Amino acid sequence: MSNGELPAKGVSRITGLVIINALIFQEVLAGYDSRVKNIQSLGRDIEKSGKSLASSFADHWDFILEEIDYYPIFHVAAELLTHLSAVGVVDQSLRQLADRAQTVVGRKAALRHDLMGRIFHRMLLEAKYLGTYYTSIPAATMLLRTALRPDNWSVDWSSLDAIKDFKVADLACGTGTLLMAAAEGIGDNAIKRFPLGSITLSDFYKKVHRLLVEDVIYGYDVLPTALHLTAATLAMRAPEIAFDKMNMYVLPLGGKYNRLGSLDFLASHQMSFDDMFGASTEVISGKGKRQTPNATLPMLDLIAINPPFTRSVGGNLLFGSVPEARRGAMQKRLKELVAGKGIEANITAGLGSVFVALAHRHLNGGGRIALVLPKALLNGVAWGPTRSIFQKGYVVEYIFSSHDPERWNFSESTDLSEVMVIARKLKFKETDSKSKTVYVNFYRNPTNIIEALSVSHQLRQVTPGDLSENQGAFRITLGSDVIAEVVSVPWEFLRTSGSFMWGTAFAQSDLTRVLLGLTSGKLRLPGQVKNVRFPVTNLESLGRLGPDRRDIHDGFKVSNAATSFACVWGRDAKTTCNLKMEPNAYLVPLAKAQTGRNLRKVEDLWPLASDVLIAERLRLTTQSLLAVRTSEPVLSNMWWTFALEKPSIRRSKALVMWLNSSLGLLSMLGCRLETEGAWVAFKKPVLAALPVLDVRELDGGQIKALANGFDQVQDVDLLPFPEMATDPTRETIDEIVATALGLPDLGAIRKSISREPIICLKRL
Repeated sequence: MSNGELPAKGVSRITGLVIINALIFQEVLAGYDSRVKNIQSLGRDIEKSGKSLASSFADHWDFILEEIDYYPIFHVAAELLTHLSAVGVVDQSLRQLADRAQTVVGRKAALRHDLMGRIFHRMLLEAKYLGTYYTSIPAATMLLRTALRPDNWSVDWSSLDAIKDFKVADLACGTGTLLMAAAEGIGDNAIKRFPLGSITLSDFYKKVHRLLVEDVIYGYDVLPTALHLTAATLAMRAPEIAFDKMNMYVLPLGGKYNRLGSLDFLASHQMSFDDMFGASTEVISGKGKRQTPNATLPMLDLIAINPPFTRSVGGNLLFGSVPEARRGAMQKRLKELVAGKGIEANITAGLGSVFVALAHRHLNGGGRIALVLPKALLNGVAWGPTRSIFQKGYVVEYIFSSHDPERWNFSESTDLSEVMVIARKLKFKETDSKSKTVYVNFYRNPTNIIEALSVSHQLRQVTPGDLSENQGAFRITLGSDVIAEVVSVPWEFLRTSGSFMWGTAFAQSDLTRVLLGLTSGKLRLPGQVKNVRFPVTNLESLGRLGPDRRDIHDGFKVSNAATSFACVWGRDAKTTCNLKMEPNAYLVPLAKAQTGRNLRKVEDLWPLASDVLIAERLRLTTQSLLAVRTSEPVLSNMWWTFALEKPSIRRSKALVMWLNSSLGLLSMLGCRLETEGAWVAFKKPVLAALPVLDVRELDGGQIKALANGFDQVQDVDLLPFPEMATDPTRETIDEIVATALGLPDLGAIRKSISREPIICLKRL
């Protein structure tokens, strides 16, 4: 659907959702205001008058709008009803919606704040173009309850004036799940510090709720329907209160002037829309919706956001919901805005990177940002500028990561691996070298709000030990079940390392602890007293990684006919099972550049051919190898070539043996770019920094032992990674490596890796 329009079925479903949302709110409101008729009472009036359901409900909603308010909830619904055809099928459908609304209200549990949001996002068929991924209630609850821990803020939560001055926003709020979680968190903080005797608890709660809606919470989105649902869910917390204003802004996307939604705030904290035929913005308030030339983004104390994930590669889906003819101009304007304003973001990572940069610019010192983002944020190359924002001016306080093979994510409408991050912005001239980043690594991702509240409560009760110093980890439990391990890593280490992956590389903290030791050439197995040292260096110090697949496609085309340029093309899990590999195709140099690309010269590419290949991307559940050696130099589209600075057959064999040992596998998995659980990639700059065995520092006997070991196992098939614990060939590789380097038995490490969820797709 390149035109960016929803099909008729999608429009009809969302129309029905808006109407049933209004019906539900009407039924709830009738319990507080006698002027509002419940559905059953209105139905009796309809039978007497003979009017259609559509006109009767529309008339009553107009009465509510004129005499009471609740514009955000009833205006759009009434407008939709007046445009429906007066045919029998419409009345029949409305009657079914009314019956369903009564059922929902009758089941109080179904009134939880995200009901309409859940339905809306399931109906939104264009999610992959909009990049709109709905945050689950448990995830939103954990994220915001943790971010709003009252003792972490210098805010008097018992003071109505202090609460009024506290500003919270979601710059891509969708149906408001994160904003609702923030409202619940602030309300809970206030209730716990309720000033006894000065006011009744009921009146205090109402005043807090009014402040939250009128002064504290700001929501921005490009979807009008989503914003109206956000307004409804906020109002549902106290339906008896009519509000004077709500800071909910529907921002334009596309149009004549290539509007960018919330990202237009990169140019200014206030957007003006005063052109007659261009885009305009709406502000939704308790007294109605009005067209306004201005939309304002204030300085904020807390920004909670699950921004669009659409990326500028793989189909170029940035702003994919707008017509294709307009999309290019919007992308160009965004690039110019990012470059012209010096925005620290990489558009290749997607809109999420730009949203974080925008949030950073509007966050007060001492404030916090709470994010739901792809796990690639932690070590992805394209996310480097975003990490740099945190490294230069923040303390990353929490990183939540799911190692649950049934739910790698914290959003409902994606299978991407995600993390949740809470970071505190340093105040002017503030430094912090003593804080620690807490990692919450879930074995089982919480599925309901009760579990989420339990996680948040337990996190408050503990200061987890430093991963590099202490054994074990704090365990979060639900009953007798362990659902997460919690560890900490010094923020200064993360800030200077360039990667935030260290504390969540594995679900099992013992493996992560071993990984950290390997970076400095120390091996200390769980339960052992002493470290065993061996020579370690970064991969790039040993040689040079070859070209990526795009470069190869820009210089060659593949052929089965023999040429001077051998290659390994593709990767078949059934045939790629042993350490020795033969070329399976040939490359033919291109005579001219492909459309839209630059021609790469053969003399620039072929010198990067090599006999050592390292995995570029793979699915860990089906593959068996991370590195192979070929009988002659090759290029590849699925492997990185790696050429030793000082070519040596023995050293090449030794390096391939190391990379396929349990310790090599541990190191490589620690730098994986995790896209979707077991589907991982290894990016060139990250691989360059990979800690590997320094084969230059080995003596002749060690090199000979590893090279002979390679010859011993090179033609023997290895089993897929999930079977590594019982794979005799992999056991032999570990024994050869351990003996050559004077290391202890690696069997325990091998078995632990085989239990990792990304390997076996089983919960711990």
